[in-house]
Amino acid sequence: MKLFRILLSLAVLFQLSSCDNKKDDSKGAISGTLTNADQIMVYLQSISEQGEKTIDSTKTNEKGEFKMSNPVTELDYYVFRTDPGNVVFLILKGGEKVEITGDAGKLDATYTVTGSEDSKLIHKLRHFESNLGDSLNKIYQNIRSTSPEQAEATGNMLQAYYSSSMRDFCKKFAEENSGSLAALSATKYLDQRENFDIMEKLGENLSKAHPGNKYVIDYMGLLAELRKLPVGSEAPEINLPSPEGKNVSLASLKGKIVLVDFWASWCGPCRKDNPFIVSMYNKYKSKGFDIYGVSLDDNADAWKTAIQKDGLTWNHVSELKKWNSQVAKTYGVDAIPFSVLLDKDGKIIGKGLRGPDLENKIREALGINS
Repeated sequence: MKLFRILLSLAVLFQLSSCDNKKDDSKGAISGTLTNADQIMVYLQSISEQGEKTIDSTKTNEKGEFKMSNPVTELDYYVFRTDPGNVVFLILKGGEKVEITGDAGKLDATYTVTGSEDSKLIHKLRHFESNLGDSLNKIYQNIRSTSPEQAEATGNMLQAYYSSSMRDFCKKFAEENSGSLAALSATKYLDQRENFDIMEKLGENLSKAHPGNKYVIDYMGLLAELRKLPVGSEAPEINLPSPEGKNVSLASLKGKIVLVDFWASWCGPCRKDNPFIVSMYNKYKSKGFDIYGVSLDDNADAWKTAIQKDGLTWNHVSELKKWNSQVAKTYGVDAIPFSVLLDKDGKIIGKGLRGPDLENKIREALGINS
């Protein structure tokens, strides 16, 4: 499911190349007018597991006008950008004549798109998310500057409001647009236990509308995983060696809210997430929260060094078999970082949560309301 998780995170790794400025729009075109764009380069890029690859580019004229081909042959996600800091995401299919307008210096916040209904839906989803985040951040910054003693409580409340608002919006979005790939990006905000019926219906509709699409195939794999080890089921036991060579069982942590954290020393995104995980551990360990780290390393020294360097002071275990880990297979892990959150009885209450969504779920499980 690596492609689907790339889609959810909308990660951007830029690889530049140049193309001929003479465009043939017989099979569709991408054109528009950008402000603050006097003779600048614009790029259309495809998305893959290796990052983004430029498939067409052109230079705007002195009025900010541009035109490039739409070489798309199958429905897919694409990136349109002016520079690494100004990016918009499109869902294109062959033959579409798409028009983009906006400010080249703040493209994501100002752009409009016509000629591609799926791209318009992605615009709607991303702008609801960014506008909500911006408005709540302004409230938080104001409280932080005027009443710093209330900042933490306010921040927690705003995070909870952000998550609930995104869940409500994305639930309706996924239901109303279940034939569009754009709905896949909304599923990351859905509670898998409460909304599995919506997710399954989305899979059915997308399979009918876009049979063979790589993102749909990946998504159906996710649904199969969820059916195999769904939220609400009991977490399979894990009993593996620690860095010191002593076995530590997952069952020994029953009675606490436990985060089973799948990671590895060689995993860049995992290491970037570790400061946040450390902050969650320090904030909630005295309230009944614990972490059980499962490493997909195959080098014991690298594993131990990463634990020490990142300050990961909770329980750690590993088979030291990398992707041949039987535990990873049991839990359906095919990309890391990956989290499984357990209640005090060892039952799964969340999977794949990260960032504010993970913290909010931890707080909910601990009964922390403010």
